[in-house]
Amino acid sequence: MCSIYASTIRPRLFSRVNRLLRLRGPDKTNVIRRERFTLMHNLLSMTGAFRVQPFIQGDVCCLYNGEIYNYKSFGDYQSDGECLIDLYRAHGPAFTRQLDGEFAIILCDFKTRRIVISSDVFRTKPIFYSVAAGEFGCSTFRSPLENAGHTGVAPLPPNCTKVFDMDQLRLLEEFPVQEFDLQQFKTSFDDWDRAFQAAIRKRAAGVREKVFMGLSSGYDSGVICLELLRTGIPFEAYSVLGTENKEVLEKRFQLVEKSNNSSCQKFSKTRWQHKINQRYVRKNTDPFRYTIRSASGDFSEDILMAEDGGAIWLSHVCRQGQRNGRRIYLSGMGADEIFADYGFGGRKFARHSNFGGLFPEDLSTIFPWLSFYGSTMESYLAKEEYIAGSYGLEARYPFLDKAVVQEFLSLSPTLKNSAYKSVLHHYLETYDFPFELEVKRGF
Repeated sequence: MCSIYASTIRPRLFSRVNRLLRLRGPDKTNVIRRERFTLMHNLLSMTGAFRVQPFIQGDVCCLYNGEIYNYKSFGDYQSDGECLIDLYRAHGPAFTRQLDGEFAIILCDFKTRRIVISSDVFRTKPIFYSVAAGEFGCSTFRSPLENAGHTGVAPLPPNCTKVFDMDQLRLLEEFPVQEFDLQQFKTSFDDWDRAFQAAIRKRAAGVREKVFMGLSSGYDSGVICLELLRTGIPFEAYSVLGTENKEVLEKRFQLVEKSNNSSCQKFSKTRWQHKINQRYVRKNTDPFRYTIRSASGDFSEDILMAEDGGAIWLSHVCRQGQRNGRRIYLSGMGADEIFADYGFGGRKFARHSNFGGLFPEDLSTIFPWLSFYGSTMESYLAKEEYIAGSYGLEARYPFLDKAVVQEFLSLSPTLKNSAYKSVLHHYLETYDFPFELEVKRGF
């Protein structure tokens, strides 16, 4: 995680603006002024050379948060973000379509007088902006902009690049970063398997920093754990014991402990730890409310993230990762939203399910379903990002890799509907990894 901030308003108390932002980037804070813009970056150095931002080439300045996995395909760069301005010069604002990664970007071109801001496909990295009262602001979190005096602050939509006129602040252009193909024609899981394997490798193999994950008895963490073990990538797994299938979880623990380079730790839930972690979340994360809906009913849930048990125990997991020198957190986020819609065969496992996990013959009739970009996807991604970031950790999301998602969408309805979370079910069965059928648990 890093954090980014750009504003035409000079804050009275810069420390107040940067209090939460700096937690995401503990390695270096850098602030510059260019014309009436304040540009700030808090660095969490993860890939390649230690590279302070903003990136500057002549009249172009760029702030970036996240990870670009395909940066080496663009040239001989020492760190992943160094490719961004060169890509912008080659492709204009549509350079964001060239990127394979998890990112939020602010780019200011003081010669052509335009501002480009962009989220990745699912807005895995939070990004907010304001264009009001003749002022521009953009930041990782909402509160820094509001503390500086910006009004009308809103999240940038997922899968979105916006281009503004720098002087008049008019919206000049807006386009998606990724356009998915909705043809359902593949009759084998093979391409999904390969895409998932590649997603794990690019996020965890040969990385400079150490990897950890949360491990439950559920499908999502099971598949990630399986692939890490299968490929010999070292990691630590942390389990918060609760309503788990103890037999399945114990078998997974044994497999991790048998590996030569990985280990697991188990934690029981206590009221004291709950209190400690809830206090931490309230103090060290930007206030955020889940807004969870169903497109097929009147279900509505609006709660503070700090009141969510999942957020509180994620804090506990991240605390352990930080203490053990781990900086890369592999998250199972997105599997429920994309591969199952919290249901199977039309039966809803949660009230916020939209179509009960029964994929139709014509995918365009439901795409994008509410939780594909919004609802639980938006809310629970914020949970992962806000909490992991507050510990100076980087969350990575193999199930939200755009190739993994596209390969799932391309599967025939028969394969999609063949089992609960069919792609994960198939993968767990293929490699004989312990799991429990059709149950939503844990991570």
